[in-house]
Amino acid sequence: MNRSEWWTPQAQQTAFRAVLDGFARPGTLVPTQDNGTDAVLMFLSAVLDESVSLADPLGLLGADTRRLLLAPTAPADQARFALLNGRQPPDAGWQPSLGTLESPERGATLVLTVDALSDAAVTHTDSVLDLRLEGPGIPGTRLVSVTGLDPGWLAQRAAWVSAFPLGVDLVLAAPHALVALPRTTRIAIDPVKETV
Repeated sequence: MNRSEWWTPQAQQTAFRAVLDGFARPGTLVPTQDNGTDAVLMFLSAVLDESVSLADPLGLLGADTRRLLLAPTAPADQARFALLNGRQPPDAGWQPSLGTLESPERGATLVLTVDALSDAAVTHTDSVLDLRLEGPGIPGTRLVSVTGLDPGWLAQRAAWVSAFPLGVDLVLAAPHALVALPRTTRIAIDPVKETV
């Protein structure tokens, strides 16, 4: 499939099913389809339409792609979906929409770009975080290695989801895969294991 075929109903349905499966099984790597489309575009094109707002305060999407997504623009603290750079720490004092007790589903989904994701052992550097995941949809625990995620996002997320059911959902998007982390998922950073 070439990139121009990405916008067909069949491609969009396939992407939507993959995204739903990723949320049903948090921490599972959802690979991009074999069409040159990156994980950010795969996710956003599956979940956005004219009724769902998107914030892209850093201009990470090109103008043509932004236009094809059809979603209205909103400020990052009000948008249902926000695309942000996971390598940079969150702005101090910034808070996305957390929903309300009457409508917790109005909590934002933050799409954070990262360098790489793996569910296998990787060579550790300062930019690799091992995330140990527990919660609904995860049998026991699941480990995901993330390259290029500022730990400040995880600290902020912990505060944002502390008044469950209020909170945010996270999507970590590397170039060729994404991982969904709903607000029900418990996340701990594994200590770096020393090699002998």
